Amino acid sequence: MDSRLADPQTLVACPDSRPPAYQAVIGLDRAGMLERFVTSFYYKEGGRLARLARSLAPSRFSRLEGWLNRRRDSSIPSDRVRSIWSFDLAQRVECRLSPDRAALKRAVVKWRTDRFDRRLAAELQTVRPDALLVFSDVGSEAALPACRRLGIPSILSMVHGDVREEREVLALRKSVSPEFFPIYLGDGRLDLVELSWLHARRLRDLTLADRILVPSDHIRETLIGHGTHPAKISVIPYAADTRRFRPRPIEAERDADQCTFLFAGGITQRKGIKYLLKAWEKVRRPGWRLQLLGALPKDAGPLASMLGHVELLGRVPHSQVPEVMAAADVFVFPSLFEGSAVVTYEALACGLPSVLTPNAGSVVRDGIEGLLVPPRDIDGLAQSMVRLGLDTNLRARLSRLARVRAEEFDWPRYHKSLCSAVRLTVEERRSRDEASVVLGEFSLRS
Repeated sequence: MDSRLADPQTLVACPDSRPPAYQAVIGLDRAGMLERFVTSFYYKEGGRLARLARSLAPSRFSRLEGWLNRRRDSSIPSDRVRSIWSFDLAQRVECRLSPDRAALKRAVVKWRTDRFDRRLAAELQTVRPDALLVFSDVGSEAALPACRRLGIPSILSMVHGDVREEREVLALRKSVSPEFFPIYLGDGRLDLVELSWLHARRLRDLTLADRILVPSDHIRETLIGHGTHPAKISVIPYAADTRRFRPRPIEAERDADQCTFLFAGGITQRKGIKYLLKAWEKVRRPGWRLQLLGALPKDAGPLASMLGHVELLGRVPHSQVPEVMAAADVFVFPSLFEGSAVVTYEALACGLPSVLTPNAGSVVRDGIEGLLVPPRDIDGLAQSMVRLGLDTNLRARLSRLARVRAEEFDWPRYHKSLCSAVRLTVEERRSRDEASVVLGEFSLRS
């Protein structure tokens, strides 16, 4: 086996700074398998622009640097990064457009996505890597077809649930809870025309990719149910930084009559917020609290009348999230549609027993690290919360097992699994190509 087969050089493409993408780059680089990373804006701390800005306006630059550091990771070799700034610039334009300019907003979304896709295809043509690892949505029209033409194995990292499941969720929300439909995405306007276009791209991704990486068994089963061959799918769960997210010290344990339930994430209907608040009406009692960590929609709509007995923590800096999370007793996340929410891994790392839906894409096992309830099941959600709230021994046992589970799913494990999936994809593709050559030669001799 030659060295390029053992260590295929991989081009990674993702336009944002989501942790699974950055960690994929880090893992591939440590394995000697990173060709380059194509993204949108990436802050190169020692770059010429940074040095110039720091010298010309040091105080202003210092205020910006906290934000800039969210678009970098010291473990990523900056010389391997290729930035497509136009994606971020277009996204800022899109965010500033008023809701009544939907057609223009759609045009901007399509432009930035298509431009990234075309630039990525051009990069593939120039670099000719051994494999492409592309995150959802940005390779459908140009990059993935280019891989087919150039004979480059392609791996799709699917960071969301299956679009056909989301269509079912949306149809049900519109018919059953029309008053909550406008806050399905919170402040993010739900443009069904744009979503249909996005869904079409995602379905094309599934067809074109040689391998599909999914973060949960729930997504794998959904894809198989819609006809994707099981051999094409690899389940690689995400992780949390178990050094930052840790259980609170034992001496900080609270009175047995108290229990703090924590929800963290976008306060939206997609996360099941209606069902959580309805369940809380059945659950709440003296000494128990429900905290919502995340941004409330500017127009809370039907939520406004349901927030009287909850604590709104709002957005907090990411550096403070571990402390807030570790101070809670139970994590509750009744999501309707996810890929695999990283916040569920962070809750595990903090030793929080969880009450979740299977749709959350978590690695929590029912009765071991938490309790699973069906989506939209208010009574089941309430019963699980009461059970954990009242039974301190059960909470303590699940808490210990939650931390153990988090340590099993750390980022180094993700690195190893992802590199194995890339190697397997390249080997399978080369084996098929060699078999095709042999078959062709046999046909010619015949």
